[in-house]
Amino acid sequence: MNIELIYTVQPGDTLSAITSSIQACAGVTINQVEQANPRLAPDALRIGELALIPYVEGSGHLVYTIRPNDSFASICAHLTHCKHITENNILAANPGLQISTLQIGELLNIPAASSVSSVTLSPDAGVMGYWHWTYSHASTPNNATLSIAFSGYADPQEAINNATGIESTLVGSKFICFGGGNEKGAFNGDILNDITNAIEAGKLQAYDGIAFDIEEGDSGLADYFQTAFKTAKQIGFQVFVTVSHSAPYGIADAKELMAVLLADENIDYISPQLYTTGSEDGNDYDTSQGVTWKDYANCKAAVVPSIVKSEYYTSAQTYFKQQGVTLSGYIQWQQTNS
Repeated sequence: MNIELIYTVQPGDTLSAITSSIQACAGVTINQVEQANPRLAPDALRIGELALIPYVEGSGHLVYTIRPNDSFASICAHLTHCKHITENNILAANPGLQISTLQIGELLNIPAASSVSSVTLSPDAGVMGYWHWTYSHASTPNNATLSIAFSGYADPQEAINNATGIESTLVGSKFICFGGGNEKGAFNGDILNDITNAIEAGKLQAYDGIAFDIEEGDSGLADYFQTAFKTAKQIGFQVFVTVSHSAPYGIADAKELMAVLLADENIDYISPQLYTTGSEDGNDYDTSQGVTWKDYANCKAAVVPSIVKSEYYTSAQTYFKQQGVTLSGYIQWQQTNS
């Protein structure tokens, strides 16, 4: 049983009220919590402080007592796993709990309501992966061979904070992702140095691999990326790279960068994204930045396209075979519900 939070009983609490409040807070964002607590310093929370966790909808809130190692990011992440929690879940996590006489200050274990989806990926393939958005309520399909905690942040500390609590729900080889398709996901030399330093400092030990979502960023980053990849491999991580269509759309020297990435032996998986909006009814085989699909034919890494739905994989296999590219599996982007 995964224990997500330790809740401190407040005056007037009942088990029913606690359960309802936790359900109502599932999905709350860091910004919402910060706005509800202007007197608290997010970067210097003190043990024992009371934080108001606002309901996602409505005007209510949960009063939460800060505990060691808590952050607004970790609290929000843990609450996402409690959306469907029941009183029986809480009772099972707290043997001997006397629900008729809850004591102020009593500590309650709050478990995850469900950590693994009943949904499976299909068809079978060597790699059956899943992008787990850190900001969604979805769960990883139970037959995934790898899963990736995706926040959209390139900054390593932001990505780590947003993935806190998610790693315990991932299935198969567990990856954390840096980068994304907007300003907060853009790469530069300083950020890539920070990622390399985080790898060396042991900050990513909860994971089996590191994913890089390379879509936007500065030119001239090939050496920085290669240093990060090599460092990760030397420590024992798997390395995963995904790009928008055939090449990053927001990097001026994307064609030159892709030549480096396709030849890099420290990359285990390369995943071209066969979508733009993420809601397509089929694969989008458009190319970008002058990089063709035939350029992937001699890729050193296993090619595992990211596709909206796993059912689009058979079509991708047929298309890429015509380009001289053998696929090794797929990564599903669309989120699943238990």
